[in-house]
Amino acid sequence: MENISSRLSYVKGLMEGMNFDETSNEGKIFKALLSVLDEINDSIDDLYDYQDEIAEQVDLIDEDLAAVEEGLLEDDECDCDDCCDDEYYEVECPECHEIVCVDEDTLLQNEDIYCPNCKAKIDIDLEDCDCDDCCDCGCEDDE
Repeated sequence: MENISSRLSYVKGLMEGMNFDETSNEGKIFKALLSVLDEINDSIDDLYDYQDEIAEQVDLIDEDLAAVEEGLLEDDECDCDDCCDDEYYEVECPECHEIVCVDEDTLLQNEDIYCPNCKAKIDIDLEDCDCDDCCDCGCEDDE
């Protein structure tokens, strides 16, 4: 941007140094062109300032979004291998192989579970549960 401003200043200096008669046809044209170029330069300066402001706002929004995503991902974490503290368990859909988190109450009440992805019913047999005693499903470690 400084390159445009400095070049415009140089042209203005040339015009003043050449002592153009501003009342002549050529002088009027050059003066009008310099005026238009000056306005364009000011508009470009304003656009650069606005772009900087928007970039700062986008960075702030990005940071806020990252914090929200982190919070949501922490809430959604479910790892049956480590025994869920929130009593949620991972179940794989037999149709689309999507991992579905199911809470312990739903498992114990034998409620129907449907995959949110493909809407297929997921059958769970608690007798074959291999949670290594991480839930109260009644299964025991057979080892």
